[in-house]
Amino acid sequence: MYNSPLWGGVGVVVWECRAAQQFGSSSLQSPVKKYKMTSLSLYDAGCSYCTLPCLVMMSRGICPRALGDCRHYHRKVSMEDGEIKSDGIYQLVYLNRNIHCLYLNSCRGLNDQALYDIAHYLGEKLSVLELDFLPNVIDPSSALFYLSRNCPNIKQLSLCRFFEVGRELTLMPEYRIAGVGLRDVDLHGNYFFTLPLLPPTVNRIRLSVCGDEDVNSLIDRLEMLPQLTSIHLQMNCKEPSWRCVEDANSFLRSILPYIGSKITRLHISLPTIIDGVFSLITQCLPNLSHLALDVKHINNKLLRLFFTGGIHSPGSRLRSLKLCRLRTTYRALFAIARGAHSITDLEVSHIPCVDDRFLALLADNCMGLKNINLNGCRYVTDKGLAALARKCCLKEVRIRATSCTDKSIYLLAQFCPDLEWISHADFSGRPKFSDKALQCLKDSCVQRVIC
Repeated sequence: MYNSPLWGGVGVVVWECRAAQQFGSSSLQSPVKKYKMTSLSLYDAGCSYCTLPCLVMMSRGICPRALGDCRHYHRKVSMEDGEIKSDGIYQLVYLNRNIHCLYLNSCRGLNDQALYDIAHYLGEKLSVLELDFLPNVIDPSSALFYLSRNCPNIKQLSLCRFFEVGRELTLMPEYRIAGVGLRDVDLHGNYFFTLPLLPPTVNRIRLSVCGDEDVNSLIDRLEMLPQLTSIHLQMNCKEPSWRCVEDANSFLRSILPYIGSKITRLHISLPTIIDGVFSLITQCLPNLSHLALDVKHINNKLLRLFFTGGIHSPGSRLRSLKLCRLRTTYRALFAIARGAHSITDLEVSHIPCVDDRFLALLADNCMGLKNINLNGCRYVTDKGLAALARKCCLKEVRIRATSCTDKSIYLLAQFCPDLEWISHADFSGRPKFSDKALQCLKDSCVQRVIC
């Protein structure tokens, strides 16, 4: 059961069945007397048997958003291609027209007709829709516009990798998404040369870019959204060639001064960030709360200055910082440990100079830290993890390819009763913890620990 943050009341999650006949059609159609069922998971064979008048939320698998914060107690149901087909969606929406939330991620058997059926039968009832990773939609532009026009009350729309990216730029249509109440749009993995036309009600958007986009057009489209307050921008370099890296840096240098005040989350995956671009990141993003850099080379002096000044430093506002494979210095790391006072989620994976001294300093200054990723930091030992465990109420710990031993596990069991997740062994089996220590950790924690 869970308390739905959207609709209130208690729901039962989740039924999983390859054939609804194993329950019997009468059991699916009979009213649920004790609990209000607000979420249901089915395969294609069961869609035509599902007639629940109280069903308001439908998921292809166990949906993280339906389960709220219990993200480690569920997983997406593994399916083979084609198990959910357009005919099954037709039966589902035809028989259950009260569905408010629909999650159809990675349903490879769906085509355009499924979107038209959803629009026709759910209409104004639909409030949340996820259509991530649907490769068989032939004309996504027409189908999505029809759906968004006929479902005007959609507030949250996720379209990760929804649009076809294999066409030439000159052949790509101009996409348009309608709606009168749309607020949250996720366009991750769609690399548009020109951003789709969006309704002016949008206030949150996630975008993926690679540097090839028309930067002036993108700025103009974003300025057409007067209520936009939060942009999650993800920059991914198509290939590590010098031309692509230069294009990506030029794109960031052009766009950050114009939309920097609205960027709240920034994720950059590039071999190198040039000094001018990193200066803009540290100076032009006053509302930045999440920063992720999968970058080898940046100016370490600028990184150090970003966190210099204690609670008054620009970096002190960050709640999440993720650095991967960065070639940095001790001085820059120590500046992070002293200045990142608001940090709750930190990744410093595969950075050679991360060691116990850094962790001890981090524990003294960042006591709100909940999640730590130290994968690949071979100089991290029990001493450093002990400092963190004693002063920070850790919930997620990743220590693959470190020098920690069973002592670290017992310390986590003693001082971190709210621990939910620990990732510890890579393909080489290092570090190798005993079953006794891991069982002690599981027994000592309030939550179920996923190892």
